Amino acid sequence: MFHSLHSRLLILAGVALSIFMTAAALMLDQGFRQTARAEIEAKLQGQILLLLGSADLDRPDQPLRGDQLKEPALSIPESGQYAQIFDVNGEVIWRSSSMLGTTIEWPGKRASGDFVFEKTRSSIGESLYCLSYLVQWETHRSRALDVYTLQTCEARHDYHKQIHQFHRSMWLWFGILAVFLLTIQTLTLRWGLGPFHRIAEELLAIESGDQQFLQGKYPLEIQALAGNLNALLAARDAHLQRYRNALGDLAHSLKTPVAVIRLTLESDPRAREIAPILKEPLEQLASTIRYQLQRASTVGQGALVSPLVVAPVLEKILSSLRKVYHARPVTIHGHAEAAALFYGAQGDLMEMLGNLTDNACKWARSAVSVEVLSVQTSGASRRPGLLIRVRDDGPGLPPGKVLEVMQRGARLDRSIEGHGIGLATVKEIVEEVYRGELKLSSDERGTLAEVLLKFS
Repeated sequence: MFHSLHSRLLILAGVALSIFMTAAALMLDQGFRQTARAEIEAKLQGQILLLLGSADLDRPDQPLRGDQLKEPALSIPESGQYAQIFDVNGEVIWRSSSMLGTTIEWPGKRASGDFVFEKTRSSIGESLYCLSYLVQWETHRSRALDVYTLQTCEARHDYHKQIHQFHRSMWLWFGILAVFLLTIQTLTLRWGLGPFHRIAEELLAIESGDQQFLQGKYPLEIQALAGNLNALLAARDAHLQRYRNALGDLAHSLKTPVAVIRLTLESDPRAREIAPILKEPLEQLASTIRYQLQRASTVGQGALVSPLVVAPVLEKILSSLRKVYHARPVTIHGHAEAAALFYGAQGDLMEMLGNLTDNACKWARSAVSVEVLSVQTSGASRRPGLLIRVRDDGPGLPPGKVLEVMQRGARLDRSIEGHGIGLATVKEIVEEVYRGELKLSSDERGTLAEVLLKFS
């Protein structure tokens, strides 16, 4: 999932949205709590002012009567609204009827004229918000200043209920908003990354051989990329063709001098003395030239290589070998599955099939069989692999010689025509160019060569 650019951007946008939503929720929650507490404080402050306006502190034994209370909840027991008045020593001189069976502690000495808002608990464990106000009262009798503390309280359960309702509403709307924004982001990313998906589809079409170049029209930001890819494809084809032409010219130019040297050694009397000495090095030179040319001309697989159907190529090789070995009583049979595809250059496939089959024909007594199958390989490859089996009924290889015959220039029987580089060439193409496997197994009933290719 994380290998997809679309997924990465969507996850990053989701994380950023989650952080933003969380931060916004915390700020809204804090702001709502502060507003709710401010409303409670303002309400309690209003009740204190009403108490001051109604109380007669010249009569501290009965400063208020029930019918003087402006807030009806103060007259209802356990209503959650409470009020009381303390003297200078913290003794209660009056409390509201709602405090029946409930006491609230004296808040202590305060500065005169200041409202103090705080949390506390009643004697029955009820959580409260309380506002206290200390007032100095001048009596008519002695003109002395008496100190009283007026306190109003409100239970916090209504406040918590309000917060809970706010949370439910906030997260509901935030959830709806998050889904909406993620949907918009997904559609935006899909639309914005659409050109990249189209390029990927066109590259797959190029791999499958359905087209040669990118043909779509793309935004300015990636138009240069499409143009560079097309230029790369054109340059690849041109370079490959020039390379093959140069190799063909080199092979042709080397062929004549080597042939002249060999003819001179065989026909000129003056060279008879050195001919036996130079014959073997000359054969090694010819085989080395052929080997290096074959090695340089291998193309290998690539992401933009079109698949090659194996069956026609195999039939062409077998038809040629039947003509070459028509004088020998050898039956050459081959079969390739219709689904067998080779992702590489046709020359590489012909080199592998031709060398393996030709080598089998040289050693076979009466029969050679070739089988090419499409196989599923392990890993994340989206392309099927290729399995090649070439079997002969020859005398087989001596024990311990299986690895030796795949070395360049190795020949177990010099009476058999060849240069000893066929299997080495196949081994290098299979293992170094295509990262495949070449296995030889042999006994007295014949030899089996197996090639397994895995295409990325």
